[in-house]
Amino acid sequence: MPGPTDDGPVTRDDVLPAGARQCFACGDDNPIGMHLDDIRREGDEVRATLHPRPEYQSYPGVLHGGLSATALDEVMGYSAILLAGIWAATATMDLRYRAQVPYDAPLPLVAGLVDARGRRVRAWARLHLPGGGVGVDAKGLLVALPEETAARARELYGPMA
Repeated sequence: MPGPTDDGPVTRDDVLPAGARQCFACGDDNPIGMHLDDIRREGDEVRATLHPRPEYQSYPGVLHGGLSATALDEVMGYSAILLAGIWAATATMDLRYRAQVPYDAPLPLVAGLVDARGRRVRAWARLHLPGGGVGVDAKGLLVALPEETAARARELYGPMA
């Protein structure tokens, strides 16, 4: 499968410079964002941590499913960037909610690639429960950014975009 060499980007900070971090899911500079933490490549997977806040609640004690979906979408996007070297956006995403997800503990996220062909990337992701089980999993098809968007990203983020 195509991908970056060992000297390629490993973390979010390798591809998203300070001052360009307004992303709702991963941006440190977004005051209302999710602030996914420690996004990094480990072997053939991307890992991160979601630190939910009480305002992420759906039913009492339960993380809102839309925020679970957002976190999974983000780590699948980073799997395209950090594992295949492709800046991509989600075209389709299928979710399976397996268990109620609490919002009172850090939640590990893991993602990887099924394949990458041309402009298309197929990825998977899981949101783990504090005890280690899977709360939500996802599969998605991501497509490379349109050239106009990619050019703007390169202006902001540098040559990796």
